[in-house]
Amino acid sequence: MALETYFDFAENDFNYFTQSYRAGIVANMMGAMAQGICEKYMKYIITEYDSIETSKEESQHNKILSTRSLDCLLKYLDKKMELPFSSDAKNAMEMIDGYYFSTRYPGDDSIELDQSDIEQCAIAINLCREEVLNMIKEIEELEESNEEPSVSDDDFEL
Repeated sequence: MALETYFDFAENDFNYFTQSYRAGIVANMMGAMAQGICEKYMKYIITEYDSIETSKEESQHNKILSTRSLDCLLKYLDKKMELPFSSDAKNAMEMIDGYYFSTRYPGDDSIELDQSDIEQCAIAINLCREEVLNMIKEIEELEESNEEPSVSDDDFEL
């Protein structure tokens, strides 16, 4: 599998996380990975389907792609792109938002994850993935229905 898009990387990480989770592994890196998986799924939607018409919108687009905040990504998708996540998905992702930093580095804000935290991570990434896959399907179906059928000379008999 070639890793070329945010979606490709999210799927690769999702598969690794899922295998680790099923094997009963509990590691802080899984928290950072879970946040990154959700981040990549949402950034894929933004990179593929965001419409940019002005330089201000381009600036906002580029800025959101540099964030690690799941909350900011959720709000951008909801407000700018009118692609809201369910309350369950939002709540699950809000619980793991910040793990990218707090699970990777020592300091006042660092935490050690336990089994229940990893279970919450699994819930969040599964909900995020499911909703992103549904968004992609809906967007692509809408795009297909908006395409006009092409007319060729072969369609007409003379």
